[in-house]
Amino acid sequence: MIDLHARDLVWYLNLLDTELKKINAAIAASRDPVSDGLCDRGEYLVGTGLMAIQHYLNSVRCLAQVKPNVAYATPPFVKSNFSYASALNAGANYWKHQEEWFEILYSGEDLGLKGHALDTLAKLEKVTPWEDYSCTNLLAIMLDGKELELSALLPKIFEWRDNLKNSADLLR
Repeated sequence: MIDLHARDLVWYLNLLDTELKKINAAIAASRDPVSDGLCDRGEYLVGTGLMAIQHYLNSVRCLAQVKPNVAYATPPFVKSNFSYASALNAGANYWKHQEEWFEILYSGEDLGLKGHALDTLAKLEKVTPWEDYSCTNLLAIMLDGKELELSALLPKIFEWRDNLKNSADLLR
């Protein structure tokens, strides 16, 4: 399987990491990084990084002609029977749609979250609670104590790609 987007993903995550390192240094030096807006800035970078990763996962999945439920169940796993790909996909969906969910929840109407929103939150909460900075918390848990850099996810992402390719080859 040809991997058309790996180089672009590496470039983009490294680009985001350059800024994320600056923000992390500023957070370490700040007396109040939340009030200074630094945590929000970091969350924004991590969220957009998760969206880029989601784009990559889908491009690989489509090229391999693997259905989403199979692709997102493919190892490696971040928790027992919960894959990195599924966690990353949920994180990206959370980032893209969280504002809409808050609009629903705070509308004054008793609408509640339904469907894909509940499914995304259930998946996200398999790894991290839904609270402030959920994308950054997800990244921190997935990196298991390593420095908060999006590019540090690449080995697991590429392991997933290779596992997906091998399973797709077996299905043919």
